[in-house]
Amino acid sequence: MTLKPVLTLGLALSALALAAPVRYEMKSYIQNGGKTGPAYAWCDAPDRVLAVTQPAKADLTMPQPASLVTWLKGVKGNPNIDTMQLGPTDAGAGQVYTALTPPGMAVSDTPDSYIHSSNIENVQDPAYRMTHINEFRLDGQSYRCRYVPQAAFLGVTNKRTVIIWDNGKTATYATRNFDGTPGVSVTGGKPINFGSESGWGYQFTTKDGYTYTVTAGDDMRPASARTLALSVSKGGKTLQTEPFLAYSISRPAKEQP
Repeated sequence: MTLKPVLTLGLALSALALAAPVRYEMKSYIQNGGKTGPAYAWCDAPDRVLAVTQPAKADLTMPQPASLVTWLKGVKGNPNIDTMQLGPTDAGAGQVYTALTPPGMAVSDTPDSYIHSSNIENVQDPAYRMTHINEFRLDGQSYRCRYVPQAAFLGVTNKRTVIIWDNGKTATYATRNFDGTPGVSVTGGKPINFGSESGWGYQFTTKDGYTYTVTAGDDMRPASARTLALSVSKGGKTLQTEPFLAYSISRPAKEQP
């Protein structure tokens, strides 16, 4: 006589598990000195791309050495790279401020230099696939950052911003060109299977035969084995290839609640 209540409870618990929202993990990378490595944060600002390398020590209660890499949009050449101090981090009231100061300078002497992120709109909440980096503030100058909360991928080349959405059924690709020309939007993308969890990629084909391929490997793959680029082709011929300067990938976390 007790089987029915137990069975009912089991079905209810299973339904709750199925209804639980998916939690995501976001990883960010930048090009620095010809190599791709982990980024603490990066910013797709209106006139430039800014990125800060991930410090060797994760503890930011004390300042840690890091590099600030800056690319000016529409300007050819190598990025500007500055040695900086990252941290400490001050969190509260829904906001996170991480100090970004020149070496040897006290944080109190440069209160207007920091990375401003959200303590609410981040991947700790299943409602967001991307953590919101609000702005980079350097010597009082604010650089507001593009934010796409539900993107599976957000990256920048030296010519455009690339965004990919993937709801598990449909993948969509879109670009925002830095020169002001219209970008493209293509839906119906197909994931690329690398045969391992460390591989990642998508391919999108338009009705007129253009194929956009975005591929990237995460930090589980050797740097030499990564393909970090947007490739455009037609009829089997590659028309252009653009390496990513900075990008973020958001994928379902291995451990779900």
